[in-house]
Amino acid sequence: MSLPNFPCQTLGGKVFWETVTRSKGWKIQRNVITQHYRILDSLNIRHAWSLDEEQMQNVFQLYTQQRLIE
Repeated sequence: MSLPNFPCQTLGGKVFWETVTRSKGWKIQRNVITQHYRILDSLNIRHAWSLDEEQMQNVFQLYTQQRLIE
């Protein structure tokens, strides 16, 4: 389940994050401590986050294929 999100600027995952997938300027990252996921755009703004990797992959496909903007 995608959790409530307020798009916010991040540092891009330089600490505590590993990039799982990257496409068209978007990326999915996983927190190495909590294991939750987030989707960032090319400006490192968080658009979604969740504990469910499969759900994040589905949302990621929407962002990269249809260029959805919240």
